[in-house]
Amino acid sequence: MKGQVGTLVKAMNVLDALGDAGPLGVMELSRMLKMDKSGVSRLLSTLKSQEYVRVLSDGRHDLGLRLFELGQILQARMPVRQAVIPHVEALKRETDETASAAHYHLGHLSYLHDAVSNQEIRLGGRVGTRCLPWNDICGKTILASCEEDYVLECLEFDQKSGFKPLPSPKSLLAELATIRKLGYAVEKTADRYVIAAPLPCNHRPNFIALMCGGPTSRIKAADIKSLSNSVIRHAHEAAGPLGWKAES
Repeated sequence: MKGQVGTLVKAMNVLDALGDAGPLGVMELSRMLKMDKSGVSRLLSTLKSQEYVRVLSDGRHDLGLRLFELGQILQARMPVRQAVIPHVEALKRETDETASAAHYHLGHLSYLHDAVSNQEIRLGGRVGTRCLPWNDICGKTILASCEEDYVLECLEFDQKSGFKPLPSPKSLLAELATIRKLGYAVEKTADRYVIAAPLPCNHRPNFIALMCGGPTSRIKAADIKSLSNSVIRHAHEAAGPLGWKAES
């Protein structure tokens, strides 16, 4: 892409690969990124000198401490995260179930904050988790606010990239249409119920969602309406400090 510095892009690809699949050896990175082994070694050496990468005792490479430090700085400077934290914590207190907030950016979903339930049987936290939006309930609620052409374009890109599992375009669009109509999404498996709703925004697609859920031993179908109302209410309230609001 015009304006990009090739070496920097390659270094970022190395960091992304270590974040998604690390720790990794030089040969593994070389095959994964389709780059020359010597080129990967030079990038790793440079990143290691600045503590963006560290070498483990078995010779494999992993993300370094400097990235953790920058992550902490980023968290402190993110107005979106600061706006949603009180509502994630409030959801957990009100429901006594695990609540989370997630952010969608550049084709991936990342979890920003968790408030884990105090119950003995509970959903775990997901802070730092990065995944494709198609395979996550928060991601689907966010995609429901996007134009269908954009959704299909992103899905096609991920198909060409070899990401799995991916839904069929027809089934995904149908699911997103249902979420759009309801204003929230419900995911039920054999052992858990999860509800998610996006922060409303009337001037662009929604890129933040709140989620709350717990085991089916505690949450029943009759509880879904009340739980979804709580998630939606906190999503709307969290949008206020950001200057976002739902369409009237």
